[in-house]
Amino acid sequence: MKGAIWSLLQVLAERFTQTVVMLTAALFLGPHEFGVAAMATAPAIVTAATLQSGNQLVIQRDEATPAFLDTAFSLFLWLGVLAAVAIAALAFVFRMMPGYDAVYLMILPTALAPLAAGVGVVAEGLLERSFNYRVLAVRKTVGQAIAGVACCTLAVLGFGAWSIVVQVTVAPVISTAISIAASGWRPQRLAGFDAMKELTRFSGALLGFSAMNQINIRSVDVIVGFIAGPTATGVFRLARTVLDLAVSLFLNPINNTLLPIFSRMVEDRQRTVEAMWRACGITSLVASVPFVASAFAGPYVAELVFKDKWPHLAQMITILLISLPLIAVVVPMQTYLVAIGRPKLAFFNNVIQTTMNIAFIWVGAYFGVLAAGTAFVIRCFLGGGILIYVITRLVPEIRVARDVVMSLPTVLGLAVVAVVSSLVWAANLDLNHLGPALSATMLALLLYGGMALAFFRDRLITVFAAIKSKR
Repeated sequence: MKGAIWSLLQVLAERFTQTVVMLTAALFLGPHEFGVAAMATAPAIVTAATLQSGNQLVIQRDEATPAFLDTAFSLFLWLGVLAAVAIAALAFVFRMMPGYDAVYLMILPTALAPLAAGVGVVAEGLLERSFNYRVLAVRKTVGQAIAGVACCTLAVLGFGAWSIVVQVTVAPVISTAISIAASGWRPQRLAGFDAMKELTRFSGALLGFSAMNQINIRSVDVIVGFIAGPTATGVFRLARTVLDLAVSLFLNPINNTLLPIFSRMVEDRQRTVEAMWRACGITSLVASVPFVASAFAGPYVAELVFKDKWPHLAQMITILLISLPLIAVVVPMQTYLVAIGRPKLAFFNNVIQTTMNIAFIWVGAYFGVLAAGTAFVIRCFLGGGILIYVITRLVPEIRVARDVVMSLPTVLGLAVVAVVSSLVWAANLDLNHLGPALSATMLALLLYGGMALAFFRDRLITVFAAIKSKR
């Protein structure tokens, strides 16, 4: 509970900062420059996030000896250097491509992001291992705030896509510096390659799992950009940012505390399975709320903030948010696989998910940005079904029909949206105006809340009982 509260505070502050930054950048940049920035920063975001996941090695280690910590630091330092070199090489590849010669200058400085992430892996892992969520919350929030101020300032001054490049580069550098200072740990020596080779037996699958997850998210920016153009990428990326915001606010505060908890109780299989499904049940129930609300509030908000500058943005956001309840089930499952010592299984699952995502988005992008979003949602449901099947094979006592399919609140959310949409159509309401948008949104949320109380009463009682017991 304490970890979830600090994680929620961090997410609230971080996502508030990112929302302000993204809205400011979107207002001053427009979809084309926003799309160019998304394409330029995608490699750095993928590699930095992948390396940051290496802190799970430190979290799960039974005894984090000085020799082990030095070896982990050396491994991720070299991986950070290799990632930086690869990004620099990629920049010059873009320089030789017709029409993208200016993008390479934006890619070059982002090479600092994975290097900083690699240096901070051990320090962040030690902070998480000791459940020091307060420092973890502060370090990321401060990094995002400083980088956000720089981004907004540059956007207002007319630096265009460079404003987002600066944000992506500066944030991980500041966060790593705070983590190192707070942890108090310093490397004693650089380990040899033989010692690092031993560590890669586990870290390879773990990093591969994280890399596939990030590629799954960021490859869309590049694919849509090459097929449908940077403007379509900008619309897709901003809508995906809203989806990421919803995931961070509604799912990550719980999921961020699951790995240490699952790792400590892994010897008790039944207890771990129960904890996993409890987390899935709670997060999936909450995750339908932003989808239901966006279906009716989205058109008015998009019209109010962006006018006609961002075409199809409201529809795109609603389409992507359909996948949120399923993501709420899939994310705890993946954490469970890592915690029980099956990172290779999680890695292969992400390989399948990434391959499907690239294929579906590739086809959808030829028919426009909305078709690409629909393809993304279909892929999420098919990929989620595959993971659920794998988990049920791994843990036979799970009854998938009862625990997952029949109790997935997505169906309830879709039903509510369909009913209220029919009423809006019958009454000929214009959701671009405040009154109709507010009325339809409140009606949809009240319907969803009432039906959730009727169909998922046990889940809500579990949450309220847990909160009451901690007071």
